[in-house]
Amino acid sequence: MFSRVSITAGILVCCPALLAQSRAASDDVIVFSCHQTWDSRIYVLDMCGRVLDWHQYEFYRLCDLELVDGEVHAVDAFAPRSFRVDLQTWELETIIDDWSLYYFYDLAYDGRFLYVTEWDMNRYLPDGIKDSSADFDHDVLGSCFSGGLLWTLNEDGLIRCWNIQDWPEIAEVSSASFSPPGDSCRGLWHDGEYFWSAEALDSGPGMIYRFDGSGTVVDQLAAPAFTGWSACVYYGYPSGLDQNTWASLKALMNQGND
Repeated sequence: MFSRVSITAGILVCCPALLAQSRAASDDVIVFSCHQTWDSRIYVLDMCGRVLDWHQYEFYRLCDLELVDGEVHAVDAFAPRSFRVDLQTWELETIIDDWSLYYFYDLAYDGRFLYVTEWDMNRYLPDGIKDSSADFDHDVLGSCFSGGLLWTLNEDGLIRCWNIQDWPEIAEVSSASFSPPGDSCRGLWHDGEYFWSAEALDSGPGMIYRFDGSGTVVDQLAAPAFTGWSACVYYGYPSGLDQNTWASLKALMNQGND
């Protein structure tokens, strides 16, 4: 069972830049993944971190999030699968289902292929059919593409940069490596300007960070639950939603049962 977290937790830090972005594009929402024990949740937050909706998945460990052709995708650490997440019905549509592997923590999309790392770096077509693999000896907790390069948040606490243009040859751009905002960051996503990651704290909700290529925090807000993993921005959520919607009332009523 998830520990109770106040529905107002996400309002503790509301940065002016995020507020301005929310007013300019009211359909943009933050999608946040987290887990406790055997269950996972995905939250939908407004751009100030207020909870709009959430759904709990039993016996899933949903980790890294990615936008694939405008849709939210997630990977599972309990099985070698990726899913398209329907934020309206909360259904999970299986995309990658590769039982030659064991688990996935990260997911990246370059506009043509999906990439996950487990043993090697594995490349798939958007429909989940495996294309090929490349030697890659790193444990990755999140990944994304930016500037035509692959960026990975590694278990050693560094965000590393890779040139994969000569696939399956992978060359590290070591001069671009940097540290994320916190030692407990998991997941990695890029919005076209900045990186996003979330803290994985077992003792309570951590932070969701938006930061530049040096690790300097641009915006941050409090996560609605622990243990956090990933955050991304989804463009096109139904407009006009606020804390008085049924979704938020549902979250409020369930606080006493979580």
